[in-house]
Amino acid sequence: MKRPAVVLAAIFALPVVEPTLLQAQATAPKAPLAFEVATIKPEDPSKALPMELRIYPGGRLVIHGHELRGLIHEAFNLTTGRVLGGEKWVDTLRFDVEAKPPEELRDSVPGGEYAWFGIQDPQERTMLQALLVERFHLKYHMETQPATVCLLQRGTGPLRLQPVEPDLYTRAEDGTVSPSASSTTGMLSVVSGRPVSFTKTTMAQLAKGLTCSSRGAPVIDQTGLSGFYNFKSARVVTDDDFKTGENAYVLTEALPEMGLKLTKAPGKIENLVIDSAELPTEN
Repeated sequence: MKRPAVVLAAIFALPVVEPTLLQAQATAPKAPLAFEVATIKPEDPSKALPMELRIYPGGRLVIHGHELRGLIHEAFNLTTGRVLGGEKWVDTLRFDVEAKPPEELRDSVPGGEYAWFGIQDPQERTMLQALLVERFHLKYHMETQPATVCLLQRGTGPLRLQPVEPDLYTRAEDGTVSPSASSTTGMLSVVSGRPVSFTKTTMAQLAKGLTCSSRGAPVIDQTGLSGFYNFKSARVVTDDDFKTGENAYVLTEALPEMGLKLTKAPGKIENLVIDSAELPTEN
């Protein structure tokens, strides 16, 4: 923030700077976003931890048990099937990642995100992209093709979603922040003999659990609904529901009861093609 007042003598004391130099200073490119410190290690199978991804308040990123292809999906915010190419190890070797953003960014990353449904903060995604390029020597190109996409929108009926506070973290007396016992968000449940349900789920997370077509076209959230929601269907899922498709199809069929709908629209599908990648360099 600029100081509101300047002493007149100080104005006359300013050195003379050539206009071209001033212009160069004004247009100097910003340093690319990158984590201040980061480690990438092969997964330790003896720990038997579940695959997860968490962003803590302040932007500390903790990922466990992700293959490189999964890390790319997270970093570039791509849906399943949109990362192509790569050697066999890209899908078989799992890695643990821990990283912290630079101090000047820590106040701007709210945290509170979980593994399966992507990183919502664009700064965090950009830093993870840079990390994959640096440590895995990832080289890639993007391919775009026209396709039909689906828009997740409000339906004509009443909205039957219950707003909920996620209660993601607990803070100890010494200031240490830890995930709360019930911190998982975006938990979608489609199980035979039970209602379709989800807990502590954003509309962006719900969109990633839906299906638009057999080609895996993306579902784009246009509900305008912010925050986290719970839902439980009145109807119980049966084995017959899975004869026409998998979980995503059953979840999509429950949208009208939620007060939501899918609308098809012309759009584009963007694929990331891995040109080359190497096992990560030492930390």
